[in-house]
Amino acid sequence: MKVLGYLLILMLTVPGRLAELKILSTPDGTTGAQPCALTCSGVAKYDETDKYEWYSWSSGKAYKLIDLKACNFVSAPVVTATLRGSYSSFTCPSLYIWDVWSSQFDLLTVEDATSDQMLSRQCDVYWTANGYNC
Repeated sequence: MKVLGYLLILMLTVPGRLAELKILSTPDGTTGAQPCALTCSGVAKYDETDKYEWYSWSSGKAYKLIDLKACNFVSAPVVTATLRGSYSSFTCPSLYIWDVWSSQFDLLTVEDATSDQMLSRQCDVYWTANGYNC
């Protein structure tokens, strides 16, 4: 019983190691303080409307804007994104991250695609952004 007491005191007095995120580089070349590093992720659904819907771009590509405002980044984060289609159709094209800002990023398809195709294929964007919030 005495050993359990010592173990409990040790656990309460020695701070636990929090999850650590280390960002080695960013789009603008500057890094922030490690306590400000943040991972933010989400899924942009294929059927979003208004500003965040799929658009047909003049170059024959499909284009989509992804909202990052809720992440509260203070500069452009490091972004990774991929597409996932419905179970009946795995024909979503590859993506190109066109531009990244602190509050949003833009995607273009690598292969030719239209907004109608992205909707019918139910191409959701799965994304992760690593950046700084202070």
